[in-house]
Amino acid sequence: MKNENEKRPVSGVGRSELSDSFAAGQEAARRATANGRIVNPCLALIFCTGKHDAVRFRDGVRDVIGPVCTLVGGFAVGIITADAASYDGYECGVALLAGDEVSADAFAETGLREGEMQVGEALGRKLSAAGITDDSDVLLFYDAVHHIGGQPKLNMATPLLHGLLGNLPAEPRLAGMGMLGDMQLQPTWQFCGDQILQQSAIALLLRGSLRMDITVMHGCLPAGRYHEITKAEGPVVLEIDGKPALRVIHEMLGADSGLTPEDYAFFVTLGVNKGDRFAEFREENYANRMCIGVDRARDGLIMFENDLTPGTSVQLMRRSMDFAYLRPRTEELFSKVAAAGRTPVLAFYIDCAGRAAAYCGLDAEEADEVRKAVPPSVPLLGVYSGVEIAPIGGRAQALDWTGVLCVFSS
Repeated sequence: MKNENEKRPVSGVGRSELSDSFAAGQEAARRATANGRIVNPCLALIFCTGKHDAVRFRDGVRDVIGPVCTLVGGFAVGIITADAASYDGYECGVALLAGDEVSADAFAETGLREGEMQVGEALGRKLSAAGITDDSDVLLFYDAVHHIGGQPKLNMATPLLHGLLGNLPAEPRLAGMGMLGDMQLQPTWQFCGDQILQQSAIALLLRGSLRMDITVMHGCLPAGRYHEITKAEGPVVLEIDGKPALRVIHEMLGADSGLTPEDYAFFVTLGVNKGDRFAEFREENYANRMCIGVDRARDGLIMFENDLTPGTSVQLMRRSMDFAYLRPRTEELFSKVAAAGRTPVLAFYIDCAGRAAAYCGLDAEEADEVRKAVPPSVPLLGVYSGVEIAPIGGRAQALDWTGVLCVFSS
């Protein structure tokens, strides 16, 4: 029998930190069901850390929600809910959506390590055939790492998005993430229906009355003037302003910074302004690129993405250690939803794992501020990611060191 509340869209979120993967899936799904008073879920977003067995976790969720519900998700470094934000353990989270007007189609393509562009093109063709419009909402999840040759390497979101968007008749509202199960870049798994995949990209096309509104929270400000990338090879920036990249970054930071090139990983961030270079700073116009290592032999910076090509203008970005900016950005998004006469159903937060306190050297958790800012009446599920995706300058971009908050409303 259908819960009367399910005539309109409703959601429930549950978490678990049990080490047994089947029991953890059951517990998180049961809590989501109870918290949302959901009887017949039609869409489930499910995530767990890389310490879990993907098959047993999926089976535990299915044991509670049944075989009909559309299921999408994968590995994450950690889980954020209204109750807690934690990572690197046995965290898992489940968000269930139900209602007569809630439906979604999930599409998957594999083969990322052989070519991100081709996977994006194939996924774009599937979305196009599904009747996507510029008023559609899409969540994109992809495997962020591969292990060709035995060493972990990153799958790039930029060519994936280029292939996907280039094969759509219209550009939808799109947000998403590159999935990691831990910060050691171990292999990850993705869930799409009952499939458990690797090297895949999954697009979730929302149907019915649900609408997704998005805000981006970088927490970064430009720390100086514009510089030009003058030489690059893939994700490695070799020269800035015609000089070795490491030397330029050292000059930007200043001799008294106390940092060596080995300290640049997860510290140095370069911003690309997609808006007017001479206008007032607007956070939503910046796509930030994080350094993940250095190429000492060539004095290069190894970046998370490969789109810092010669001719690109960048600025060194200064990270904000004051989380006060998070509440106004969150409240502004919920005010936008209310002004449109819509009721929030679910908040979904995609948070760069590098922003977690253990990895950025802070005592406080940035995600805690988001948890406090989301209204208590709105269920919240968040995940710690490797790469974030959101619209910047009117087009979906791969982002680093970023929080992306999505609010689903009806």
